[in-house]
Amino acid sequence: MNRDELKREIFYLAWPAILEMVLETSVWMFDTAMVGRLTASALSAVGLGGQLMYTMLYIFSAVGVGCSAMVARYCGAGERDRAEHVLGQSFFLSIIIGAAMFMILYNAVPFFFNRMIGQADVAAQGIIYTRIITIGGSIMVPTTVMNYALRGSGNTKIPMMATLTADLFNIFGDYALIFGKFGMPKLGVAGAAIATSISQTLAFCVSAGYLIFNKSGIRLRFGNIKNMDMGMIKKLISLGIPASLYELSDNGSRLISSLWLSRLGSVAFAAQQVAVSAESMSFMPGVGFSVAASAMTGLALGAKDEDKAEAATKEAAKQAVTFMSVIALLFLFIPRQMMGFFTDIPEVRSLSAKCIRIAAFEQPTMALSMSLSGALKGAGDTQGPFYVTLISTWMIRLPLIFMSVFVWKLGIQYVWMITVAQYFAEAALMALRYKRGLWKKIEL
Repeated sequence: MNRDELKREIFYLAWPAILEMVLETSVWMFDTAMVGRLTASALSAVGLGGQLMYTMLYIFSAVGVGCSAMVARYCGAGERDRAEHVLGQSFFLSIIIGAAMFMILYNAVPFFFNRMIGQADVAAQGIIYTRIITIGGSIMVPTTVMNYALRGSGNTKIPMMATLTADLFNIFGDYALIFGKFGMPKLGVAGAAIATSISQTLAFCVSAGYLIFNKSGIRLRFGNIKNMDMGMIKKLISLGIPASLYELSDNGSRLISSLWLSRLGSVAFAAQQVAVSAESMSFMPGVGFSVAASAMTGLALGAKDEDKAEAATKEAAKQAVTFMSVIALLFLFIPRQMMGFFTDIPEVRSLSAKCIRIAAFEQPTMALSMSLSGALKGAGDTQGPFYVTLISTWMIRLPLIFMSVFVWKLGIQYVWMITVAQYFAEAALMALRYKRGLWKKIEL
């Protein structure tokens, strides 16, 4: 395969994943933008509640990383029956995990907001919002696992279509239920949560429906679900635990830092949430090319073509850096205009614009880190990205944020400078891990 063909294949896999990320991020962005028309406390409640739920979701659904790597490897080797067996066992496991996540999170929400936040107006709205979206979140665990399997098989379009269906409803539902339009009750943050939960259920129906009824790709068959294969379950868990720890390290640290930053007051924290929502747009190319690198690496290794796996990763990283550098220019030159989309609260808009301008400088290294992480996971090396994130987060980012907030008493924009340093270190460490080449020797 020549370079032009490789570029086309990578982009063919990446663009639906990028669009899926655009659509998925739009749920959070529209929630933030619409709730941002209410109050700063409502904005903080939705930001914290969403961060808590999605942190738990990413941790609990990380079994899908192992599923994706194994499905890609078997599909690359032409062993479709084994790939479908992995899918069925992963789906079975995800149903149990989703139920466990619901029970834990639903009961822990009051403690989180009442004991950890310490702001009564934020806590009251946050408990309502988070408990409602937790219902949909439990359904998102099997949806996420199914989508991992589809991407591993080289199908990135169906996860995108599932997200599109969910988002179209979510945007309409947000507007109707937050503000009381089209004859619906005016429910505020509760309305945003209800719309989100229903949309997540629709995404599940699209992904599951395709996997059950499609005629050409891998299928979700009852025979692969009804009987538990403990050997396969153990393998999925062994691959999933490092991926779960990766998500715990990454998203858990963000949750901890959010708790610290909430002590700076509702305006500063609302600015943080608005800036994070805008920053999430920049993740889209990174996630898309990470998915492409992961799928291409797994499929190439299944076909015993290590050179193609390496070439695909380099090309995916190059394209990710290019796309995210363009976004960096937008952050640098029109931050205030971008923040105006999310909130019309003047002090929140001004402070968040300063933060997102700093975020421009993290884009290239973030792109490189995400691409290499995807390639390593696609090869079955779920430990490497976890170790890298452990160092960059817990030895660099969190200690510096703690010092910035509680010792040096600096403003919120300094936290974003720390994040720039974190991604520089993370990209360097991820490149070192990939260059060692141990990922080529992993057997699945």
